[in-house]
Amino acid sequence: MAPLEGLSDAHAILLATHLCASGDVADLPVLRARYPHCFPLERLLRIVLTFLPESTEPSLYVPVLLELTSGSSSVPSDQDIDTSAVRDLSETAARKRVRKLRLQPLKRDDEEEEVEASDALTQFVIHRAHLIDIETSLQPLILDLVLPFYVHSPVIRTWLISSLLPALRLNYEYYPNRDETISLETLEFMSDQVAVNVLLSISGSERTNMDLVNNLRGLIGPWLYGSKRSKRRRLNETARRNSISYIQGTPKSEPTEMAGWEYVNEWLFSRSLVDYDSVVNAFTNWNGPEDTDLGGYEETEAKIPSDTAKILLSRYCQSGLAVVYAHADSSNAAMQGSCQVLDRVARLLGLEEYSYLDSPELALPSVNYDASLISSTSRVSLLQNSLLARDNPLTQPSPSSVSFLSAVLLSLRILTGLGHLVPCRLVANICLHSNEETQLAELNNLMASMIKKPRSKQEWQEVRQQLLWLRDWQPEQSDNGWDEPSTHHGLFWRISRDTIETELLKALLGAQEYQLAVDLYTQSEPAPLDRKQVEEAVVEAFFEAYDNASNGNRTRGGMKRAYDILQAFQPHYPDSVSLKQINSLIAATHSLSFYALTLQHGVPFQPVSIRVHHDPLSLIEKVLDQNAKSYTKLDDLLSIGRNLISSGLSTNPASSEAEPETSQEPLSEQDALVTAERRITSLAISSALTSNDFGTAYSYILTRLAPPSLLSTSSPLLTPPSIPDDISWRAVYHAGRYRSTTPNPSTPLQSQISHLSQRMELLSLALALVPSPDPLPEILGAWRRCDEEMSSLRAREQTEEDAWDNKGDTLSSVPGGFGPSDVERDAFDTEQQRAARRARARVPNSQHEAPMGLFEVARGAAMALHKNAFPLRAAAGHGAESVDERPLSPDGEGRVRKRDLVSNMVTGGLASGIGWVLGAEPVNR
Repeated sequence: MAPLEGLSDAHAILLATHLCASGDVADLPVLRARYPHCFPLERLLRIVLTFLPESTEPSLYVPVLLELTSGSSSVPSDQDIDTSAVRDLSETAARKRVRKLRLQPLKRDDEEEEVEASDALTQFVIHRAHLIDIETSLQPLILDLVLPFYVHSPVIRTWLISSLLPALRLNYEYYPNRDETISLETLEFMSDQVAVNVLLSISGSERTNMDLVNNLRGLIGPWLYGSKRSKRRRLNETARRNSISYIQGTPKSEPTEMAGWEYVNEWLFSRSLVDYDSVVNAFTNWNGPEDTDLGGYEETEAKIPSDTAKILLSRYCQSGLAVVYAHADSSNAAMQGSCQVLDRVARLLGLEEYSYLDSPELALPSVNYDASLISSTSRVSLLQNSLLARDNPLTQPSPSSVSFLSAVLLSLRILTGLGHLVPCRLVANICLHSNEETQLAELNNLMASMIKKPRSKQEWQEVRQQLLWLRDWQPEQSDNGWDEPSTHHGLFWRISRDTIETELLKALLGAQEYQLAVDLYTQSEPAPLDRKQVEEAVVEAFFEAYDNASNGNRTRGGMKRAYDILQAFQPHYPDSVSLKQINSLIAATHSLSFYALTLQHGVPFQPVSIRVHHDPLSLIEKVLDQNAKSYTKLDDLLSIGRNLISSGLSTNPASSEAEPETSQEPLSEQDALVTAERRITSLAISSALTSNDFGTAYSYILTRLAPPSLLSTSSPLLTPPSIPDDISWRAVYHAGRYRSTTPNPSTPLQSQISHLSQRMELLSLALALVPSPDPLPEILGAWRRCDEEMSSLRAREQTEEDAWDNKGDTLSSVPGGFGPSDVERDAFDTEQQRAARRARARVPNSQHEAPMGLFEVARGAAMALHKNAFPLRAAAGHGAESVDERPLSPDGEGRVRKRDLVSNMVTGGLASGIGWVLGAEPVNR
């Protein structure tokens, strides 16, 4: 060690730099005491700032700094210092080196105004802290440097709390295992909005819900403590100027300490859309802007004025209400979280009495709020970007907003319990902005969800009370009556109570609670609905089940439910026309289910096809087409047709096609029944003919379609209706023209004659049934062709008989024969004479100008029909001639014979219309 004598000022300065570079700063006070004119405080601090290594423990030089800044030194001025590092330097060399020194300024570039105006030590500490962070990233060393000075310097205290403390907690306390750390410089160059997004979004590898709470209390709180710093204000102003909201002319922001917390509220709101649980936990465990952890470095922890604190708390609570409205999840867990947020907001605002979430479900509360204020909102108020608006009545903290949202959440709890999951915002929208139709649609959706879960009778009673409470949020009946809109604005306040009871009745039927529905709505006193309303609801529920059925069998699926509904209520409504029609519809549908039936484009038959079809009777035609031998079950098909008529469905095939301008009076039920039976019988006859079953078609005509004047049987089908019959004659005429599609050449001649005779009978019957003269020429033409064919067959028959007789005459040529006896020869001669007469009859008579078949056709047809249709009458003891010669009764009494009917038709004025078919008029004209 050597004394300091002989050292120049340049040597002293170089010695100070050497002591700092070597980390031995303990001698700096001695050096300054010996050369006070060379070492003013600012220069000495700059030398330390420039040459002292940043990794040096602050405990080694902080006491020296305190001694230098205090102005009093206890070190003797004659203390020896090692000067070997500079003693050998010449004065010139020393001065040259001093001139080359580049000392760090105490004030950093772009430093804050507060730091610039502070003392040199404050500037040194903050600059030294940044150098340590840049060079070593050992931020705990910075804390050791700053702690001895923050008490005496408000600038250092503010910087410590708002910059250093968030960095230390982020990098070393909360998330020590993060791969990346945030430097002081990076942190200080963040605006409030960026810092909020960064500090709140950071989470650890083992993320917990408390991460967000810790970040709010320990990172954001300290960070926003320094919001008044000049540098922070400049960054925030630049960020707002570049933001979209600022460009669009957003009103001037709040004071600086409030603007940062607005970003926090917006972040919590946005975060709730993707991580609802953590935000719920934040609202549950964090009390708002005043709940900050400043590490004990501030005496009062948060210096927020009372008025500002009240506004900040109100805005924080408003963000909580907005979070509840914006959440789209409607699960039980999410609903519980929403209830926790609202309960916390109510407690922070001191509005616990306006929250009904603690009420048991069986004790539904009476909700009261300012309906004029809440209902004045528009649909825009529920949009995501409007929920945080200061003037939004739904989220602005008040007794009405808390009461309304509490009722919404309680309604949401009930809806969730009933199996109907909807978001909170939709419930509020239904209550405030939906019309009656929309509310009714939502009520129907609720009923559809509700019936999926089986419930006991007691549970259904509770469900009914809950539904009535949802109407107006009142536990008791309103004074304005059941069938009027409620004066209280509940969830379904636009729907009358009768409508809710009706929908509940249909829900009970949909849930197959038939006996409970009967007991509640037909047996209870006073009845919730009148009988007419109950009947209409039952009919509607029946058709809903009927239309959704996929099989027509009443013992399966939807048809069984529909049939059970009818069975439950029909005894209580014995005179109900609707239920009687429903009974007929079920019977018809059930019978149709036993036939294979496919509609157009391969669509299988469903019960609803009957109701939507413009002509349900045409389905029977499809049954006949698609089911072989189904025409043999005519009685079953007729029963289906009668039930379709009795069900009240339209069965007019021309109702949707022909002449819409012509207004036709509806048929009476009896006329409709007769017409339907004739139509079905006609379809069965056509199906039998298509299947080459002429015998069945022939029997159906004689027993079902022939008029009672010709038949001894009688039935409702044969009773003449009050409308013209344009169906029966067509079926008869079609059968009369029938020819087998697969003729058999080996058919016996007698069978052919018999078949042709039956066809001629049918053509004669068609003449009697035709309602207008227009088709007569066509029918008689067909009859004439059959007559010609009959003549041909008769001639062929006679030829065969003659051949057989001739063969019998040759018996005498047989060896041992004795020839015919006298009796045999007499019979043979008689037959020969008859053959001669028939041959002469076949020779054309030149005296006739026209064929004589016109009258013979009608006469023969009537006689043939008389003999074949009524064989027992021929044996009644009256000869053919005496019967045929009996005249018609002038007053219409007595039975009109078929022959007389045909003769009168031909000779009474219709001959002129069919003369062209026969070629000329009779000779006697």
